[in-house]
Amino acid sequence: MSSSIDRRRMRGRGAPVVPARPARPARATPRGQASQRAGHRRWEGMLPYLLILPALGFMLAFIYWPLLDSAYLSTLDWNLISPVRTFVGGQNYAVLWADPDFHQALGVTALYLLALVPVQVILPLALALLLWPVRRARAQGAYRAVLFTPTVVPFAAAAGVWFWIFDPTQGVLNQALAAWGGRGADWLGSPTLAPWCVVAVAAWQTLGFNLLLYLAALEAVPPQYVEAAALDGAGAWAALRHVRLPLITPTIFFVLVTTVIFVNDDVFGAINILTDSGPFGHTINLLYYLYRQGFRFLQTGQASAVAVLITVAVMALTWLQFRFVEGRVHYG
Repeated sequence: MSSSIDRRRMRGRGAPVVPARPARPARATPRGQASQRAGHRRWEGMLPYLLILPALGFMLAFIYWPLLDSAYLSTLDWNLISPVRTFVGGQNYAVLWADPDFHQALGVTALYLLALVPVQVILPLALALLLWPVRRARAQGAYRAVLFTPTVVPFAAAAGVWFWIFDPTQGVLNQALAAWGGRGADWLGSPTLAPWCVVAVAAWQTLGFNLLLYLAALEAVPPQYVEAAALDGAGAWAALRHVRLPLITPTIFFVLVTTVIFVNDDVFGAINILTDSGPFGHTINLLYYLYRQGFRFLQTGQASAVAVLITVAVMALTWLQFRFVEGRVHYG
């Protein structure tokens, strides 16, 4: 009170007014500071889990829950329509093991796996190494577009072209063979040739994506490593073998793992449209067998049992690759 009266008196006398100092904020006690730091640490610990929560929810809703539901449905006798579901335990698995079509699908799937893994892993790598020297040329963009186009073209639209190629009477392939003095064949009607036609179509469709992965990996190789190898007297082949290829092994390993995982999906379109699992089931794979049992014959329990077996087999093959192949991968 007295300070305000003194300021009014000084103002009346013409003296300058000195503003009052703002009150200092109260300092936090050591206990309060400790609680603030603890809350900050808790928030930092929860932040990563909050960031992955949307992806985790997506995986739970569209991957793990359907997998668990398939495992449950594999123990039932259900036709997908009737409200009555009968628990049969492992009977569906016993029925599958006694079905010769299941064994045929298993063998054809193994054929696709053994044929497509080298083709989808090695062939795009070889093409990428051929395109890499002309990476600064304008033509490489055209090469990439031509090779990547099959990946983005729906197979339902491309199937007509493949029917035209494999047609036994007016097909382009038989006409080309006849022009060179060769003999045509019934490509999609032959039990021996039809599976390899499916392999060729699946390789054509997946070639471009793996090619771009390899080109990106080669682009990411630090040039100073190659220059250091050249200074040590390494030629082009030695630099490729000892510098470039070891540094792109993570990409090679990724392509290998994803090829094994998706080999059933890669051939499904060709089987469904070109052969319909024929002739005489010689092109059927496990995924198409699942589709046929579940949506044509309405054997939901057997189809779910096939889904469980495919999942277990893919997990086992993936574990084997990480166990015995990943040790050869150079990460940086």
